[in-house]
Amino acid sequence: MVLFHLKSQNNPTMDLLYLLYSLLRKKWVILLCTVAGCVAGFVFYMFRPKEYVSLAQYSTGFTMEQKVKIKQEETFNLYEIDIRFSNVNVAFASDKVLGMLAYKLLLHDLEDAVPFRTLTEKQKGDRTYSAADIAKVKQVLRSKTSSLELLNSYNPTERMVMDLIAMYGYDAKSMMKQLDLQRVGRTDFINIFANSENPHLSAYMANTAGEQLIRFFNEIYGFRTQSASGKLDSLVATKKRVVDSLTRRLEGFRKDMGAASAADVDLQAREMVKELYGKYQEETSQLNKLRGELRAVEEQISQLGGIEPGTTSPSNGGGNNREIQRLQNRNVELDKEKADDNKTAEEKRKIQDEIDANTTKIIQLQGSRAGTDRIKENDKKNVKRDDLVSRKIELQQLILATETNVKKFSDEKGKWEGIIGKDGGKDVLASEMQRDLDLAIKEYEGLRQSLQASLDLNVNPENNFKQTLVGMPADKPNPSRKLIVSGLAGFLMFFFSCFLILLLEFVDSSYKTPTIFARSAKMKLLTSINSIDLKRKELKDYLVQNGSDDDPSKKLFLENIRKLRFELENTGKKVFLVTSTRAKEGKSLIIEALANSFSLSHKKVLIIDANFSNNTLTEKFGVSPALENFSVNGQPNAFDKILAVTGATTIPNTYIIGCSEGNYTPSEVLPKNNLFESIDKIAANYDVIFIETASLNNHADAKELSRYADGILAVVAANSSAAQGDKESLEYLRSNGNKLVGAVFNKVQKENMDL
Repeated sequence: MVLFHLKSQNNPTMDLLYLLYSLLRKKWVILLCTVAGCVAGFVFYMFRPKEYVSLAQYSTGFTMEQKVKIKQEETFNLYEIDIRFSNVNVAFASDKVLGMLAYKLLLHDLEDAVPFRTLTEKQKGDRTYSAADIAKVKQVLRSKTSSLELLNSYNPTERMVMDLIAMYGYDAKSMMKQLDLQRVGRTDFINIFANSENPHLSAYMANTAGEQLIRFFNEIYGFRTQSASGKLDSLVATKKRVVDSLTRRLEGFRKDMGAASAADVDLQAREMVKELYGKYQEETSQLNKLRGELRAVEEQISQLGGIEPGTTSPSNGGGNNREIQRLQNRNVELDKEKADDNKTAEEKRKIQDEIDANTTKIIQLQGSRAGTDRIKENDKKNVKRDDLVSRKIELQQLILATETNVKKFSDEKGKWEGIIGKDGGKDVLASEMQRDLDLAIKEYEGLRQSLQASLDLNVNPENNFKQTLVGMPADKPNPSRKLIVSGLAGFLMFFFSCFLILLLEFVDSSYKTPTIFARSAKMKLLTSINSIDLKRKELKDYLVQNGSDDDPSKKLFLENIRKLRFELENTGKKVFLVTSTRAKEGKSLIIEALANSFSLSHKKVLIIDANFSNNTLTEKFGVSPALENFSVNGQPNAFDKILAVTGATTIPNTYIIGCSEGNYTPSEVLPKNNLFESIDKIAANYDVIFIETASLNNHADAKELSRYADGILAVVAANSSAAQGDKESLEYLRSNGNKLVGAVFNKVQKENMDL
C-alpha cells in the first residue's frame, strides 16, 4: 500500500490509467453486479406488500402570541419555540405515547368486529396466544390507557399483554417504523404520517398518535388554568371597585363644588389631603405586606426546586422587632414635638415627613416579619410548587396594582396640598379626578381582556394543541417506485463493485507495470516480457517464427526476447550471471528463450546451471550433473575435459553443464580448480555464456559466483512486491555498478505492457 502511494506521487497520470484499465478488465464483473442489483431491487419491491399513508395535522400554539401576560415586556422567542418543537419530537417517540397507541390498537383488534390485523393459524397455535386470557388482557389495557401508565414486564399478567402486543406487531420498534412526525416548515403546524398495509389502520394510527401526544403533554406541562382564570377574575373585580369608587368621588365632587367659594375650596382641599394621606398610608402598608409575602413565596419556591433569580432570604425576626420598637418610640417623641404651638408650619411639615418615613419603614419591617412567618407556616404545610407559583403570579399583579395606587394617592395628595391657601379652580380639580378615573378604567379594561382571553387559551402554551386535519383512510396505496429503487440498487452495486476492484488494486503492492517497477527498483529496465500460457503452448512454440500465426501474445513475447538479445549483445559482455530476488521469477524460461534467440542469429551458447536449489534446466534437457565434481587440476587440455561434461540441448548451437539439486552453496560444494576458475578459457570458445543461480533473497549463490561473470542480469516478476528482502537484494545488485547489466521485468499482463 505504501508503494502505491509512492507511485501515485511520482506519476499520478500513469497510475490513474492503470486503475482505469483495471476497471475495464473487470467490466463484465461490474456489469453482472449492476444487473444483479437492479434485479434484486425490482424483485424486492415486487413482493413487498402495499403501503397506505394517512396524514393528521395539528396546530401546536407555540408561535401564537401569549394572550394572558403578567408582564408586558415578554417577547416572541424563536429559540425557545425551536426547543419546544424538539420536545414534541422526543415526546412523540417516548415509550408512553407509543405504548398508549399500542394499547388502543390491540383493544380495537380484540373488540371490534372488523379488526385491523388478524393472527394466522400458526400464530394462534403459539403458546403466547393460546395461554393468554383475552378478558384479562382487555381489562389491563383499559386500566393502563385510562391511567396513562405503561405495562410492567415484571408482572406476569402484564408481561403476557406485552407478548401479545409484539405478536400483533404493535410494539414500539414496529410503531416507530410506521410513524413519522414532521414540522411544516417554519410554521406552527406539525404533520403526523402513518403507513401500514391497511388504510383504516393508517388513519387510526395517525389520529390516535396525536391524541396520545396531547395527553402526554398535558400531563407534563399542564398548569391549573381554572385557578389562574379565577385569580384574574378576582383582580378584575378589585379593579372594578376602584373604578366605581373614583366615579362616585368625581360625581360627588362636581355636586358639592357646584357653587363653592374660594374659602370652601381651601377647606375642601384640606379635607381631601387628610383623606388621601390616610389612603396613601393604607396602600403603602398593603404594598409592603405584599412585597414581604412575595419574598416569602419566592423563598419557598427556591427551597422546593432551586433559588429563582430575584429572590431574597427573610430578615432576622428578632432584629426587626427591635427596630420597629425604636421607630415607634421615635414617632411618639415626634408627635409631642409637633403638638408644640411654637413650631412653625414648615417645622411641623418636616416633623410630619419624618413620622411618615418612620411609619413606612415600620410597615416594611412588619411585612418582612409576616413573610418570614408565612414561610415557616408554608414549610410545615408542605405547599406544592404549582400553588406557590400561582400565588406568586397573583402577588406580582397585586403589587403592580398597589404600586399604581400608592403613586396615584401620593400625586393626588401633592396636588391638593398645592391648592391649600390658593385660589384653586373647580375645573382643575375635576380634570385631575377625571384623569385618575380614565387611568383606572384603562387598567380595568386590560385585565378584563386578559380574563376573556384565558377562557380560550391556556396560560401555558405548551398544551394548546388543536387538530386541524383529521387523518383519513387512503384510497390508493403509495407508489411502489420499483424503477427508481431498481435503478438505485443497480447504481449502488455498480459503485460498490468498482470500489471493491479499486480497493483490491490499491492494497495490492506488487509491481504490476514496467513504469512502477523501474521507479521502485531504480535500475535500468532492459525489457518487459509479457506473460504467456505455457499450459496451452510450449515455450518453443512461442519462439518459432510463423507468418501465418496471428497470436498477439506470441508475437509480443518474441519481439521482447529479441529486444533483450540486442541489449545483451550491445553490452560487449560474454558471461552473464542470471539471478532474481525471489524463486520462480522465470530465470530458466528467460535463459532458454535467449539461447534460442541467440542460436537463430548463429551464436554459440553455453548454459551453466548453478541453481542448486532448483536445477530446472538440468532436468529439462536431461543432462548428467557434473558441475559439483568437475576439476581441472592444472591439466593442459582443460577445455577438452570441459567438453566431456558438456551436454547438448534441443536448441541448435546451445550446450549445457548441469548440476545436482541440494541445500548448499557453490563455495561449499565446488572443488578446487572448479569449472568457474577456467571461465575465461571456456568463454573463448562460446559467443555467450549464461550462468543461472538461486534467488538472492534466500541464497548467497549469486553473490559467490558474481565475480566470475562479466555482467549480472536480474529477472523480476510483475506479481512480486518490494518487501524488505527484495529491497536488500535490489540494493546489492545496484552496488555492483557497471557489472549490473539491467533487469528483465517478467510475467507482465499484456494490457499493462505499455503502462
